[in-house]
Amino acid sequence: MKKIFLIFAIFLLSIALLFFYNKSKNGYETYKLEKKEVVKSIYASGYIDSENSVIVKSEVSGYVEKLYVKENDQVKKGQILAKISNPTLYENLKDIEFQAQLIKQKLSENSDFRKQFIENIEMKKANYENLLKVYERRKNLFEKGLIPKEQFDEVAKNLEVAKRDYEKAVANYQDSLKDLSYQLKSSEAKKSEVAKEIDKYYIKSPTDGKVLRKFVNEGDYLNNISQNNQLFAIGSLDKTETVLLVDEEYAPLLKEGMEVLVKLDSYPDKVFTGKIKTIESQSDKNSRTVKVKADVNYDRPVLLNMTVESNIILGKVSGLFIPENAYKNGYVKLLENGEIKNVKVEVDKEKYNGYLRVLSGLNEGQTIVIGK
Repeated sequence: MKKIFLIFAIFLLSIALLFFYNKSKNGYETYKLEKKEVVKSIYASGYIDSENSVIVKSEVSGYVEKLYVKENDQVKKGQILAKISNPTLYENLKDIEFQAQLIKQKLSENSDFRKQFIENIEMKKANYENLLKVYERRKNLFEKGLIPKEQFDEVAKNLEVAKRDYEKAVANYQDSLKDLSYQLKSSEAKKSEVAKEIDKYYIKSPTDGKVLRKFVNEGDYLNNISQNNQLFAIGSLDKTETVLLVDEEYAPLLKEGMEVLVKLDSYPDKVFTGKIKTIESQSDKNSRTVKVKADVNYDRPVLLNMTVESNIILGKVSGLFIPENAYKNGYVKLLENGEIKNVKVEVDKEKYNGYLRVLSGLNEGQTIVIGK
């Protein structure tokens, strides 16, 4: 935190501590108490990002087979950005399509499959019709008493068998067609499922924008459950936001709207100002930091992913401040009328960049001694 306080010192004259030391002839330093205003802040580093940037990730694991875009390319929502390899899925799709084609061939009007069934049906039908004619003749003879009942019953039995055979042949044909139709429908469903799965291996842009960053190269392996599952950053350069990574222990102190002072290495003599707009509700378990986003007024050209250092202003405290090294065991040395005496002083437990705030025991205008 000291680094940022020192960086900002020349820019915060109106709100920083202005403490003055005097060297006495007796070899010790004196410090005159005056009311000051000190800024309480939290240090955070971070980077400049696009306000609407999106990290493109993969739903699936595999090797990057092909990249179709490069950094700074303009892309449209739904545009294919990359292809992840999965030969097995394509082989499955070919097998399903082959089986579906065989089924369609069987279902076609002039297929051998249909012809065999139809020929069998026609044969059973012809047999049934012939026996029906025999039955009618025998029935006529039986009714006239010209043939015995046994002969008539035998013909009737043969007719019943032929009828069942014919009906069974027709039913088998219809059942086979239904079964093939079901198989075809099932194959089409499987094909659709595999096609949807294959579609996941084509990485598409979720939004219109520019390719701000490319994280992978062709041949790289992607694990979809890894934290490194990142292919591209897509967004706009029109509006930026500043992402600050704050130690999680300070997160409860933060509020939206707090002032932020930002420094860039590119502009060492410039301090940019902004305000916190959002505070994430969870901490990163690896870095133990909370992501805070701020709107910062960059009135000079900046680039995305530039590193920033910042102070988030928690508040300003007014009062009497004494150097930390002037306070020992609850006392300070007070110079009064040329004499030095120990005075009991109550101070705030919080330290302010090397200084302590006086709660009681000293007044404005008094002088204390340091180093004697």
